[in-house]
Order: sequence, then structure tokens, then C-alpha cells
Amino acid sequence: MSSTAEFASTHADLTAVPSASPSRRVLALLADLLILALVGVISVWQLGLRLLDDYSDIPELALAWVFAAAVPAAIVAIVVIDAVRIGQTPGMAAVGIRRLDDGSANRVLPTGDPRVPEPGIPALWRDVRVLRLAAQLLAVVVVVALIRWMFHNLIVSMDEVGLPKGFDFLDSPYGVALRDAHGFDVRDPVWKGLLIGLQNTVVASVVGIFIATVVGLFVGIARLSSNWLVAKGASLYVESLRNIPPLVVIVFFGFALFTFGPFPRFNPTSPPWQGTFFGSDSNWIIVSRDRWAIPSLASESNVGVFWLLVLAAAIIAVAVWQWRTRRNSATGEPHHRVLWSVGVFAVIVVACFAALGGPYSWSWPAVSENGRRVVGGFSTNSGYMALTLGLGLYTASFVAEIIRGSILAVPKGQSEAATSVALKSSQRYRHVVLPQAQRIAIPPYISECANLIKNTSLGLAVAYPDLFLVAVTAWGINFPAPQLILIIMIVYLTINLIVSALLNVYNRSIQLKER
Repeated sequence: MSSTAEFASTHADLTAVPSASPSRRVLALLADLLILALVGVISVWQLGLRLLDDYSDIPELALAWVFAAAVPAAIVAIVVIDAVRIGQTPGMAAVGIRRLDDGSANRVLPTGDPRVPEPGIPALWRDVRVLRLAAQLLAVVVVVALIRWMFHNLIVSMDEVGLPKGFDFLDSPYGVALRDAHGFDVRDPVWKGLLIGLQNTVVASVVGIFIATVVGLFVGIARLSSNWLVAKGASLYVESLRNIPPLVVIVFFGFALFTFGPFPRFNPTSPPWQGTFFGSDSNWIIVSRDRWAIPSLASESNVGVFWLLVLAAAIIAVAVWQWRTRRNSATGEPHHRVLWSVGVFAVIVVACFAALGGPYSWSWPAVSENGRRVVGGFSTNSGYMALTLGLGLYTASFVAEIIRGSILAVPKGQSEAATSVALKSSQRYRHVVLPQAQRIAIPPYISECANLIKNTSLGLAVAYPDLFLVAVTAWGINFPAPQLILIIMIVYLTINLIVSALLNVYNRSIQLKER
């Protein structure tokens, strides 16, 4: 029997597709020439304007020469290549199927059959790959040109009003006191004030995300409760908060809870409420309209050594976790990874703390002698409380919907299987439903975290000195606004990218791996 190639060449009824018609070739070449003429005229015109006006901007001249020389040359090359390629026979299987006569019956072959010759290469102006690459290059050129145009306008405008174009102002005295920025003086440089604002932004973001995650998780599960009152209460919470602007929520907490709230004022004639331990003079909390305070840890000696030992304890705890996992896989006995790991970590940390003589000691909050400030402990102002509480509860309404939707996306059979093996409701959620739901919830949850971080700039409304308020105050006292806005944009972008990267790493670690 003859080979496949011989069979296809002698028995296949294949007809070559004819070459492109002369009129089609002429039309294609005319289209190429029209593009060449338009690009050439525009390029020469732009270059002429710059040369006649003695334009000395090197990037602008370079861009003009590119359009006047490189782009027309590329168009000429395309015209020449098209003139050669369009005249070629495109091939044998351009229409997708051919009829094959094997002596007994006629059969239709698809284009992918090895006995059907490959179709011819299309002209460049019809090649999808070439068009895709050209579109991407055009998009890059347009974006670069647009950025260059906006940057040029910015520089010209700054020169007209006499604004400095550098960042030397960051070393100038800030000139304004910052709320609760202990150790910051008005003579300190601007960059130090921005650094304090960044610190406040990060603290508000971390606490706000924690509140949104915890509250959102419980409210999302409560919306699926079989208890009518619990489910309707959770629905009321979600539908109320997520349909109110976050600024309104923050201002409401700032004024209703603090400025005009039920708490006492903080002044010598109206001291704050102080909660003391039974039989002791130490305060465990101080509450007022303007300030709240709780106990904190004050560093003593050997702090650096202590944290190195804590890091070593964490490494040991991870090793214990892996050991219990391997033992569970080998013997089938319960792993109890959390109890073992946390227990080992706690024992090591407590032992190191005692051996080093206590690198930290408790600092208890107290009212100063003049009755106007808090000494000791950790204290915060009403602006921080209103911002974190408002943003946390507002974002929790969206997180709750993400949790609810993710739980509903888990196949119902998973819950039925967990119930069939006598798992309680809490065990069913913890061991079966939530581990599967988090694979669905993490991507939209990342977006909500990014929104919360950006919304911390609304602390301006409650006088919380975050990065945005510090920058706004700086350009309000004649520091250049464009550079400050650029710093704000870069900082928020960096924070969000870091948070997104960490959550994406976690998201990839919990995804199912296909085998």
C-alpha cells in the first residue's frame, strides 16, 4: 500500500486556491500607500514646526524624528512585503475542508488532517498576529505620548506660578503641630510629618481590616441562620450600612459617639471616666469624648534579644506543625497541630521572658496632674476611633455579602455529608464549609481591603492626622502640591500592592492543586 503522502498526492481531489485578483492587490497597495502618505505628512509637519520654532526639548525632537523617519520606513517595508506576498498562491486548504476520493467513497477531510496541505500565509495587513502587535505598539505610543504631554503641561504651569519642581522642600520645617504626635515639633522637617501620617494610615488600615473581617464573617454566617430574628437582623445591618456613603458613617461616629456623645469631657473640671482594677489604683481603661486609653507594654532591657528568641520560637512552632502533619498522615492519629504549635510557642516565649528578667513591663494609663492629658499606657484620640470603627463596620457589610455568597457557592452536598457524619453546626462550618468558601471569598476580599485602605483618607473629616491630612496641611501652607500628591499616590499604591501580594500568596496556597 502506498504511503500517506503518495495517497494524498495521487488520489486526493484537491484544487489550489487561485492567487489574489489584480484589483484586490491594487486595493491593498493603495491602502498601504495612503497610510504611508498620512503618516509622512503628519510627521514632516510636526518636525517642521519644532525646527522652525527652535524647539530645544530633546525628547520632543526625538519623538518627531521617529515619526518622520522610522515610522514611514516601516510603512514602506510593509508595502514592499505586501507587494510580494499578496501575489502568492495562498495555499490548498484555505476553505477548511477538501474532498478525498479513495476509490470507493468520497470523504470530507478537516483542515487539521495531515493529508491536507497547509494554507498560505496571509498578507501582513491581514495577519491577525501582526495586527495585534501593531495595536499594542500603538497603545504604548499613545500612552507614553499622553503622559509626556501631561508632564510637559505640568512643568510649564509650575514655571508660570513659580513653584519648585524638586523635593528639597521635604527638609524644610513643617511649621504646624500634629495631633497626638508625641515627640514631633513644628520645627521638624516635612518628611518626618509625612512619616507620622503614614504610620497613622497603616495603624488605621490594620485595625479597620481586622474589624471588617471579624464582623463581616459573623454577619455573613448570621444571614444564613435558620433563626428568623438573627437572619433579619444581619440583613438589616448589611442593607443599612452598605447603602450609606462611608464618609457619612465616619462623621456619624465622630459626632454622635464622641463630639456630642454620652462620654465625659477631658478637662480639669470634667475628668474622664476611669476604670480601675479591684483593690488597685491602676486604670485598665480611660474613656472620654476626646481620648481613650488602655494599658500597654513598655520596653525595658534585652528587647532585641527577646525578639530574636521569639523568632526562633516561631520557627520551632512551624517545625512542630509539620511534624504533627506528617505523623497524622503516617499513623492516622489526630494531629492537634494548633494545640501543639501554639503550646510550644507559648512555653518558649514565657521561658525566654522570665530568663531575660522581663524585657517588657506593664504601663498603666493615668490622668496627668494638670488633668488635660493621659500619661502611660496606650491612648488614642476620637478621630482614630471614629475612622477605624466607621470604616471597619462599613466594610464589614460588604465582607458579609462576600462570605454569604461564598458559602452558598459551596455545593450543598458538602453540608449534607458533614451532617450525615454527626458534625455539629459549628464543626460543619469550621471543617467543611468555610475552608472551601474561602477559596471563593479571597479575591473579592482583597478588593475590599484595598477600598478600606484608600478610604482611610476620609479621616480628614474627623481631624485624624493620616497621610492625606498631613499632606493637605502641608500644601495649605505653601508647600508644592504636585509633589505631595505624587507622594500620596505612590504610598497608597505601594501599601495596596503589598497587601494584595500577601493575600494573593495566601490565596494560591489554599487553592486545590490538580494532579
